[in-house]
Amino acid sequence: MDISERFLDAGYALLHGDDTEGRMQAVSAWKARHVDPDLEDFSLTTCQEGCHWAAVQGALMELAPFGANRVVVVPQADNLLERAKELPPAVKSLLTNPMEGTYLLLVARGVISAAPGKILSTKPFSDWNKEGRVFKVGALDNKAAIAFLESKAKEFRLILDTGVAQSLAERLGGSPGILTRALEVLELIAEDHQVTHEMLDQSTFRLGEQNAFSWSQAWQKGQIGEALKNLRIAIEDEPDGAPLMLLGQARREVERLCRLREAARQGVSASDLASILGLTPKQIFLLDGYKRVLDRIQAEGLKKLVTLLADTDSDIKGGVLSRSPTPLINLTVSLCRAWGGK
Repeated sequence: MDISERFLDAGYALLHGDDTEGRMQAVSAWKARHVDPDLEDFSLTTCQEGCHWAAVQGALMELAPFGANRVVVVPQADNLLERAKELPPAVKSLLTNPMEGTYLLLVARGVISAAPGKILSTKPFSDWNKEGRVFKVGALDNKAAIAFLESKAKEFRLILDTGVAQSLAERLGGSPGILTRALEVLELIAEDHQVTHEMLDQSTFRLGEQNAFSWSQAWQKGQIGEALKNLRIAIEDEPDGAPLMLLGQARREVERLCRLREAARQGVSASDLASILGLTPKQIFLLDGYKRVLDRIQAEGLKKLVTLLADTDSDIKGGVLSRSPTPLINLTVSLCRAWGGK
């Protein structure tokens, strides 16, 4: 992914878009440009997800020791950017005239609009946009997706049969992250580096894991409508395998909550929580989210989720002939409420 140099050079910047892997790459590249690795533990502050502007201001005002710059990253700033008219005057002034020695990256997981009255049409963000300090990661159009696939295929030393790139783009859409993962899988199964349409059909990328991922991403954001839509697509695409795959996604997340509660009960140190939850070093940022969910639903809510998972598993395996989606619909709504607080 080509990341704008103007964005990377910007001391105060905004990153938005629905491509998870693209966001991670852009955040890493921006941090590499502004954070001294030897002083990262002292100079870098990562705000909690869903925090308010007051927390961002407070983080920027903290002095970094050893003469280092203060770098602040807000990993989920969507709530701060929903309504332009609610931007506090003091924050607007700070974003317009940054304090010397401070750097700020706001990260929105959705696409921020530049329509009239929206945040990107309002100062100072409209100025940021003109200056190249706003970088968007997200879906490519069909033509761009095909070009992206052909370029990536060369990196993987894959030879795509005529029309394979177009078929991949049509099946998977324009997410660079998803397209890259598809090629990674193809690289593993294409022993002679030749990718045929038959391989593509056998892989069935649109089915299975990607739909399960889209479904879990939606309910983790509390987006009931989107989660139910992705549930329907997954079941329609793969009625035999999707229900158990979706259930597996949900079980993994709920099990992590169970491990977190048990670790807290035993007084396990914060530094050990990531490994207990099965998180990789790059996933440590997810800890705050799990803590927030557990604080919201408490032990009783967690017990209900565990029971619901067991009941859903039983219903799915016992309803092989009817293939009723009702158990998964009920599970989806409950997961949305637990993670999204609705």
